[in-house]
Amino acid sequence: MLKIGTTLTLEPLDNNLDEQYKCKIADIEGDSIYIDYPINIKTNKTTFLVNSLSLNATFISDDNTAFKFRTQVIGKVKKNIPMIVLHYPGDDQLIKIQRRQFVRIETAVDTAVSMPTSNLQFTTITEDISAGGCALLLPVNIDVNKNEEGEGLFVLPLQSGHAYLRLSFSVIRVWEKDGKKVASLQFKEISPKEKQQLLRFCFEKQLEFKKKGLRS
Repeated sequence: MLKIGTTLTLEPLDNNLDEQYKCKIADIEGDSIYIDYPINIKTNKTTFLVNSLSLNATFISDDNTAFKFRTQVIGKVKKNIPMIVLHYPGDDQLIKIQRRQFVRIETAVDTAVSMPTSNLQFTTITEDISAGGCALLLPVNIDVNKNEEGEGLFVLPLQSGHAYLRLSFSVIRVWEKDGKKVASLQFKEISPKEKQQLLRFCFEKQLEFKKKGLRS
């Protein structure tokens, strides 16, 4: 299930500091996972985990399924790079995290839009986004029509770095929210890699909101 290169999100079990860390699996030997030194998601600084520290670890598999497991720091080694060794309890101890395939997250994603039919180009942000589409805030002087097609460049701030997705879409409907015009878009011809990046972004945002006690 786990493989080299998989990104893990780590959270101390006794987490009074409200911290999360990200890291990648560098090697796997039996029930030991070798990770690079993790980065604190809040501070973006390297974190030094002490031996015997208990953690919850979450990751997303190749088929876009989210899992979590409990682990513990069992040591430090230096191979090609300095690494931390975590205990892996085995595939049978993985807990599947239930989530809808196209969970919709209320968050602002920077977007550059091109609408060839209307000869429009503009920048804006999303009201919400999922792996199937998004709601886009329309600037005051911009009007789009139902069933109109276009292309958007979406900038996703993932924990592993920014992903830039150029996605085609069709307008499902146009409506108003709090006096602002919003266009609901459905993504078209999205690749498996692009879908995985969107799902990962939505999953990471869910974890972030849950940590902060906010709804997604």
